[in-house]
Amino acid sequence: FFREDVGMFFPTPYYESEIVPLFGYHCGVCKEYDGVNCNDNADDNNNDAEAGGGRNKNRSKKKKKKTPIKGLQEHLRTKHRLALCQLCVEFKRNFVALLPRLYPTQLKTHLTKGDGPDSGFNGHPLCEFCRPKRFYDLTQLHMHLQKEHYKCHVCDKQGLANQYFRDYN
Repeated sequence: FFREDVGMFFPTPYYESEIVPLFGYHCGVCKEYDGVNCNDNADDNNNDAEAGGGRNKNRSKKKKKKTPIKGLQEHLRTKHRLALCQLCVEFKRNFVALLPRLYPTQLKTHLTKGDGPDSGFNGHPLCEFCRPKRFYDLTQLHMHLQKEHYKCHVCDKQGLANQYFRDYN
């Protein structure tokens, strides 16, 4: 099987069993959410129709269609009390299917301390001026500091590199 968007050939059975799931937005915890539909919310459309007397009385208030990632995040939150790290979803070069599903305490640890000593990941860096704003990595934090805060040029001349302040006061 040739996948044009990545320019690679795959044996068809391997492609179907190993590659296709990587591109999906499956729950990973249960079988109810397949990346598009949540079987436990199948009645939502019927309830909406009944509430409006079978018609949508206010057409200007159409529900926005959820993106697959938003649907997955909502499913994980409401059905399993789990979450994905939003910074990892947005910036990590990995498939959503491979991102860890985290309980709130695990997410807090992931953000502040990382995923353990063997992972090589020590958490998402925090801007000390914009608390609690975090960034995916030190590069993004440094770009933020350069754009939003003030670098001390006197400190720089004295050999103290990368000293930033909220403002010049």
